[in-house]
Amino acid sequence: MVYCGVVSKGCQRCRQRKVKCDERRPGCMRCEKSKAHCPGYRDLVDLMFRDESGKVLQKFSATVPLGPSLTHDATITGPFQTETPSSRLRRRTYRLKQHSIPRPLSMPIDNLGASFFFAKYSFNEEPFFSGYHDWLAHSYLEDGPSNVLRAAIDAVGLAGLSNVSYAPELESKSKEQYCNVLTALKKVLADPARVVENVTLMAVILLILFEVYRATPSSVSTPCSLPFQQIVNFQTWDRYHCWEAHVKAAAALLELRGQKQFDHDRGGQLYIQSRSHILLACMQQSTAVPSALVQTTYNFQTSTIRRLWRERKVASPGSISEISFRIINLRAALNCGEITDPAAIRATLLELDDDLEAWRVGLNPSWKYSSVYDPDEASSGCWLKGHRHLYPNNWIADAWNNWRGFRIIVKQMILDNEAKSATPDIVQNSHATSVIQEMSADICISIQSFRDHPRILSLIQPLYFVALTRLNTPVVRGFAVEQLRRIAASTGVRQAALLADTAAHTFDK
Repeated sequence: MVYCGVVSKGCQRCRQRKVKCDERRPGCMRCEKSKAHCPGYRDLVDLMFRDESGKVLQKFSATVPLGPSLTHDATITGPFQTETPSSRLRRRTYRLKQHSIPRPLSMPIDNLGASFFFAKYSFNEEPFFSGYHDWLAHSYLEDGPSNVLRAAIDAVGLAGLSNVSYAPELESKSKEQYCNVLTALKKVLADPARVVENVTLMAVILLILFEVYRATPSSVSTPCSLPFQQIVNFQTWDRYHCWEAHVKAAAALLELRGQKQFDHDRGGQLYIQSRSHILLACMQQSTAVPSALVQTTYNFQTSTIRRLWRERKVASPGSISEISFRIINLRAALNCGEITDPAAIRATLLELDDDLEAWRVGLNPSWKYSSVYDPDEASSGCWLKGHRHLYPNNWIADAWNNWRGFRIIVKQMILDNEAKSATPDIVQNSHATSVIQEMSADICISIQSFRDHPRILSLIQPLYFVALTRLNTPVVRGFAVEQLRRIAASTGVRQAALLADTAAHTFDK
């Protein structure tokens, strides 16, 4: 594999016109304004790393010297047969294949991991994460005796690349870098000044991702009633506790960083990334939201950054995080038996559902998306039948899917509660079933907006919800499983494949 350098991320039409492409999915704004069909985007990893073994072999063949006594019609007396240079080359090539001698990489292994990381896991899109990719790249290249962020990026990138290419030497190197990160972080966490730096929190976030990307076949039980009990898969609970420890470390760092972390955009961005992992852990364990995250969220909601984001219309007027906290806390209370009255539970769930709907209604028009029909895709035989969503950007598409996921959770909880009631509400059951199926379909349709984009990783959990929900048709559930496997194959995130397998095992039950 040969590294061919950084390539343009723009669509083919913008590259040919040599103009800047906004890289919007599924089609860019320039093409839309020109009323031209946007040809889409290339797979950057395939372009950055090319298999040039054939060219190397040809060059080697051209440089084999022909000795004066070796010609095509030369003969050698004795029991040995005539061997030409070309036949000798073929024999050597055959032996190379026969013994599977690995070819040396054309660039340092760490560079391979970093290149894969920035191509698959990092993004630099307007308006929300402007400069995020550049900040990561600059931090990675900084010189220093203990660049903890560089080691973390190398570890995650190599883990993903080894999963895609099935290269055990890359996996071994990724584990080595992972250990280097842990060693460096111990020193950083002991330094009061460095412990609150952005790179420290980002390194911990990357450790969380590393555990997800290197996950191996699970021995954990399959979920039963709620399709959200088992969200993270690991081979043993030992690996799960490593992931859990990193999540707790992220929560502790958010608390240590205090209000001051929201003096700049980067602090808000890191908070949002950390929050998603912490809430995922709470969902998996059916525990209440930790007080550290509650306080940090209050600091964020009252910060200047949040106000400026609302004014720039890149943050929603209402706070879906506050609603999500209440949903997670209710699940925790139900799990431990604090609330048992079906009527009280019904009232709380209906209030949460109303608040989720109010969040949607209160969105700024710039957050709206449109549904379109593509006849070319309709003829492809795909379950989507040509239906697509057009979002202003992928950050907004991600927010919509989060909202859909929480609506599915609330409606599933309503169905479970009505099943325990002596007088179940048939109307509520019917409405809940309809909403679950509608939200599941919308999540699947939104996939087209994330093709070949790093934000496609945000679809892993929503697709898992869809695949596990028994109220969905086998076609919809099968489609979600297929998309999870595609994500795993293209990004190297093993968790996507494991969740696909977990969901698939429930189809016949």
